Amino acid sequence: MNVIISHASALHILDMCARKEPPEAFSEEPMEHALCDAREWACTARALKQFKFADICRPGMPMDILIPTYAHLHTPKGFTFHGVGGHLPKGSFLDIGNGMLVCAPELVFIQLCQGATLRECIDIGCFLCGTYSLEPTVRSGVVERKALTTRDDLDTFLKQAKRLRGARNAAAALPWVLNGSASPKETELALLLYLPFAMDGFGFEKPVLNHVVDLDSAERKLVGTENVRIDVYWPKQRIGFEYTSYAEHSEEKKIGEDMRRALVLRKKGIHIEFVTQEQLSSLDQMSILADILVEHGVPPANLDKLARVSKKR
Repeated sequence: MNVIISHASALHILDMCARKEPPEAFSEEPMEHALCDAREWACTARALKQFKFADICRPGMPMDILIPTYAHLHTPKGFTFHGVGGHLPKGSFLDIGNGMLVCAPELVFIQLCQGATLRECIDIGCFLCGTYSLEPTVRSGVVERKALTTRDDLDTFLKQAKRLRGARNAAAALPWVLNGSASPKETELALLLYLPFAMDGFGFEKPVLNHVVDLDSAERKLVGTENVRIDVYWPKQRIGFEYTSYAEHSEEKKIGEDMRRALVLRKKGIHIEFVTQEQLSSLDQMSILADILVEHGVPPANLDKLARVSKKR
């Protein structure tokens, strides 16, 4: 007997397991598990009692459980049942031990896109493909984790799961999903510059997130790190934007770090603009930053190509 944890509950478990320092309850790395006979899925109160959910559930939230069908089922207190809604492709489940399976990140993407707006679906995809976990107990609000999936892996899975509920919304969002974001603000900044005008963006060519620039010995001594990462970067035009906040350090220290990084990058012929929350919240200020991208030759996105990609799905 297996229990299949899905939707937001699965995302919570996958997210916690992928942290650089996962809590003890999430220390076991999820492993790929073959599809199992739906007749062996736990979907009654009696069957669910044998599993220990207390340490892995979201505080104050019901546990999301995938079931084969809603027919004649009563949902026990503390659980939310979700019907499969179509044929599941290979690679849909991961094993976290003790008979508990979680839906894979690619399946969770489809599940969470059902009923979500296009922008919400894009944000979900960027979070899955990002390298951060939300953590309210730290000042920055995020901690580091491995990316749960990639845009290419989402694409591959979606091609095999076209008939699942939520797949259409997920496919519409996928052309705009970006890999490698290290914070919600980086995602917000990148999408504001990348999304088309019709989606309240500036419509520039897709940037690279957290591009790594290696440093020589003198540069490493100045900056104090082996390399530097640029939050939102256009490699051909050698221009990047950095979201800057003072949540982790004193303002003076953070400004000093930012300026040293900017000097080193400028030496390498890379132009860097720093973006604050005030600027990110101001259309007028972001328009000025968008003009800088135009001046550096960053072209608009190829919307016709993106539309064709989306239509093929």
